[in-house]
Amino acid sequence: MRRYLLLIMIGVIALILGGCVQSIFVTPSPRSQEPEPVDDRFIPQPAPEGLDAPLSPFPSTAAHLVTLPEPPIAFAQSYQPRIAPPPAFPFGGVPGLAPLPAAAGPSFAWSETDNYLILGTDRRPGQTNWRTDTIMVVGLDRANNRAAVLSVPRDLYIDIPGYGYGRINTADFIGEQVLGVEGGGPALISQILSENLGVSTDHWVRVEMTGFRSIVDAVGGVTVHLDCPFYEPIYNLDTDSWDYFTLPAGDVTLDGESAYWFVRLRLRSSDISRGQRQRQFLWALRDKALNTDVLGRLPELWTAFQQTFTTDLSLLQMLDLARFGFGLDASNVRATGLTMYDLQSYTTPGGAAVLVISDPARVRSVVDSVWSAPAMVDAYRQDATHCPPLPPEVAAKLAADGGG
Repeated sequence: MRRYLLLIMIGVIALILGGCVQSIFVTPSPRSQEPEPVDDRFIPQPAPEGLDAPLSPFPSTAAHLVTLPEPPIAFAQSYQPRIAPPPAFPFGGVPGLAPLPAAAGPSFAWSETDNYLILGTDRRPGQTNWRTDTIMVVGLDRANNRAAVLSVPRDLYIDIPGYGYGRINTADFIGEQVLGVEGGGPALISQILSENLGVSTDHWVRVEMTGFRSIVDAVGGVTVHLDCPFYEPIYNLDTDSWDYFTLPAGDVTLDGESAYWFVRLRLRSSDISRGQRQRQFLWALRDKALNTDVLGRLPELWTAFQQTFTTDLSLLQMLDLARFGFGLDASNVRATGLTMYDLQSYTTPGGAAVLVISDPARVRSVVDSVWSAPAMVDAYRQDATHCPPLPPEVAAKLAADGGG
């Protein structure tokens, strides 16, 4: 029984690996740290000009779609709203690693599945507030022995009931510490998701990112496959200069420190790319848990879990989830998320860059078509024959590390 409990905890923690701000710092030394959260993000904001609140993906016949004004602050190209995603590309040059075929079976009906809210927070010792930068809904379709995962971007700007407009990543704290709603922050986020996305949740799991490194180290590291080299800018406080966090293409085994940055960095890419990496890591962590001597690592795992894991699930419910989740085939777990293709960029009166729902029908289509999404194991696949060129300093660093 203890083994099943630890396995389900490992799987859940893999789901909530996100959340990071734009300024990232290297952490191998005592002087390294992440920047402190900003308190004024919890100040209520007015609704975006011209935007009805809330915009639901289930509008009445009288509802109308709106076009938000062009933001006064220019967005990077990766954050510009787009009409359609880029065309799919072939996965070439990766012998034996072809992506799984399209899923079979009926459409995924969120109203008929057991849905679990997964929250990843950045609480730090001594701080009184926090953000919930990873928000996912995991749906279990027990009748068809399958599951789906829906990711919600942290910058989604919505009407928080009883409070005002704000990023969804503040709603957990607001529900827990500001409004004191029944059921706390998870209940408030569940209400927001139901009203804005049409997805209700039955239970919740919250994981603190502070214990993530120890979880990965406790299972002996996790191996992921990268079709192309991975790199992100990172700031080193010891040298007071920018550097790069790099990983070579191929099978890469990540310890707790490397895994932490792999699932959190997004300065060069985006929150959406980071979400794809998180979903890939989820499946890799699940596989490692299934092939690890959990009982032999029980003391270190249990210590790590006590620092990271809270939920409204009972022990029996967690054991039931473990038996179901670890029996799923990779092709029967699909994952998707709302992206910049589905939302619209907007700048708040305070100058914050956020994302809003301007096309409810499109959002509903993404939510309802989750079963057409790639398998979770393929969430971060790339075309290995067309990897983007590397900056000279990144190529040199990879070569020096033996990965170039």
